[in-house]
Parts: sequence; C-alpha cells; structure tokens
Amino acid sequence: MSDILTNKDGNLRLELKEDRLSAWLTILETGKLIDETEILELLERAGIKNGFEEALRLIRKQGLEKEFGVPFPVAVCNYVKGESKLEYYFDLQQAKGFAGSVGVEELPRLICIEAGTVIAAYNSNIFARTGSIYDIYGEMIQDDELDEDEAQKLAGDNVRYDPSRSHYIAICTGYLSADEAGRLSIYDNLLLAGDIDSHPDTLRTPVNITITGSVRNSALKAQKNIIIQGDLESSTLYCGGDLQVDGSIRNCRRSNLQVLGDLRCHSVFSSALLCCGKLEFSGEVRDSEVVAEAGITSANGSLSGGHIQSCGDIRIAVLGSPEQVPTEIEITISPYYKTLLMQLTKDLIHLKQDEAASSEAIAALEEQIKQCESELDSRLNIFLHRDPDQRIRLEVRDDVFPPLQIRILKHEYQIKHHQIHLELIEKE
Repeated sequence: MSDILTNKDGNLRLELKEDRLSAWLTILETGKLIDETEILELLERAGIKNGFEEALRLIRKQGLEKEFGVPFPVAVCNYVKGESKLEYYFDLQQAKGFAGSVGVEELPRLICIEAGTVIAAYNSNIFARTGSIYDIYGEMIQDDELDEDEAQKLAGDNVRYDPSRSHYIAICTGYLSADEAGRLSIYDNLLLAGDIDSHPDTLRTPVNITITGSVRNSALKAQKNIIIQGDLESSTLYCGGDLQVDGSIRNCRRSNLQVLGDLRCHSVFSSALLCCGKLEFSGEVRDSEVVAEAGITSANGSLSGGHIQSCGDIRIAVLGSPEQVPTEIEITISPYYKTLLMQLTKDLIHLKQDEAASSEAIAALEEQIKQCESELDSRLNIFLHRDPDQRIRLEVRDDVFPPLQIRILKHEYQIKHHQIHLELIEKE
C-alpha cells in the first residue's frame, strides 16, 4: 500500500509507491500559490534521494502534462528482474576438478585464497545492469528472482554465503574448488600424491599438507602441519606447525629443518634439526645437531653422536653407542631461540656484506632479530619464575655408552664407562 504525504496547506500530495520505485506528486487547485520550497521540503521529508532524472525522462517520453489534480512522477527507478548473475572472482575452470589431492607438478596451478576473501558475488558488477541500481531512497535494489535457498547450497566446506551482501566468503585460508554443481569449497588440508624428488623450486603452501611418498633434494615451506609418509632426505624444510615423518630424516645438514611445533619421526641421521616443540622418535638419532626446545622422548630409541640441546626432559632407552662415538647433551634455557638468533645474526652480517642487498631486506631481517631477542627474553623470564619443584631431568632406561659430555644448566657431567641406566636431575 502506498504512503501519502501532504504539506501543511493540503494542496500538495506526495504518493510513495510500496515497491519503493516511484513517487508521484499531485498539485490540488486551492487558489493558493505553490512555493517550490514546499515541494522540496516534502521530498526531503519523504527521504527521496534518487530517480529524479528518470522521472523527467518518463515525463518527456510519455508527454505527461502537469495538471491540477493529476499525479505526475517526481522520482522513478526502472527495475529489471533477473539481472543478478553470479560473478566469480577467480578462474572457474581452473578451480574445477580439484578435490584436495594433486600431484606435485599441479600444485602451482591451484588457486590459493586467504581467509575473509570474497570469492564470488551476485550482481557484483552493478554498473552492468540495464535497470536502476538504487531505489528512490538510495538503497540498492535486490533481485526478487534470486533464490536464497539455492544460493546457500553453493556454499561448500569453509565457504560462507552472506545473504545481506549476496556474496560468498572464504572462512579459512586454503585452495579453492568448484564441483560440477557449482558448489564452492576451500581445502585447508592438501594431499600431495607420490614422491617429491629434486624439485627445482621451493614448494610453498599455507595449509596442512600430507605427502604420500618421500621428499628428496627439495625445499618445502608450509605454514601449518606437514606429514611425510616416506623419508625426508637431503632437503630443507620449514614447518609452521607439527612435522611427522613416518620414515627417516637423512643428510639434511645444508640448512636446518625448522619446525615451530612438535616433531615425530622414526629416525634421524646426519641432519640438523631446529624444533620449537618436542622431538619424539622410535628408532635412533645419530650424528646430528638437534635442538628440541620442549624435550626429547623415545620409548625404545637410541641417541648417539652429535650435539643435542633441549629445555625439557630427555627420556630415551639408549644413550651413546658401542662404537664409542662422542655424544654431547646440553639442557639449557631456550636453545631454540638462542640457535635461531645466532643464525639470523650470521645472515644479517652476510646480507650487509652483499652490495646487491636491498635496505628493505636488511630492515626485515633486523626486525626478525628484534622479535627473536624479545622471545628469548620472555622464555628466560618464564624459566626463572617456574615452580621451584619443576626440575628438568635426563633419564636413560637401558645402556649408557661413553664418551658422553652432559651439561644441565651450569653443571657438567662426563660419562667415561659403560653403565646401565642413568638419571640426572637439574640442581638448584
């Protein structure tokens, strides 16, 4: 039903149509003069902001006369039904056929979307409409033919449909997929089928990744968890979450394998590990430089050779080897950030010596060092304010083979003879 507004003299009558698409003015003959200001005040009171030019065009087109007692349009909007088309903000064909599993060569073609990104929208290109974009009150015209229930069905996993804006939003960061029915999904778990062997480029991903084979002579950087169902060999790796290697880690010395979460594996041979969480293994760790901030655990495994650092308990079955390979164990405050700070400082020195290095790269590395120093200070403060009863320990259940150099904070121990079982507890 239309709304009717009149002026105080009752000689102006403004009819506002219920569909919000037009307003009609009737001037009544009362013998009183009509002031243009009164018409403008009436339009302002009605809240009309749009459609004035369309109204003039309609008057000219239809040859309408402004007569007393006869309504004429003062605001008109031309609504054309069925103009809301779904527009994709990505290559639809490229997203089709992806269901969370790809070969390593296909990884670069996947469409990566950040959380909060609008990936598709109805009527997004409003200026392509043949009809009016806004109603007479200046609000966007919604297409009555848009089926909200059907639109909702196109929102798949990790995608949300916003009916107020008629668009689709990525809930999480991941890879975009569109099935044959047009359903949109975001995969935050990626399955890479087969081995990764001597890949020429660094493989990067912001999601959880599972590799069904082994990784050899390659570089991998993932912001979340990594599962390698084979071996990790002669490679570099950065893991922003937990790392699981079902096989062994071998010959990864050229650059630290950096893990921000926990690391679980079968064995480690001749490698350098930098782990901010716990290290748990089932086989052996041999001839390696290992930093495991939160502790090292192996129910039946052995640890021999190299240099091992932690700020947590070390509980293993066998320490050292019958071949009398020198082994060094160090329990110290935040070895992860100490080691990382040392690496970053070396990188900064080399970068400053490089004439081709940009000032931006140097500034970014200096900021990393500053953050690392801050975290190291925080870890030191937490350690110093621990519960007095909380003491770090080294426990070996079975054989202990010399030569062993053990340091727990400021106390040193040397093991020169074979023995069964060893337990050392942090002293006050």
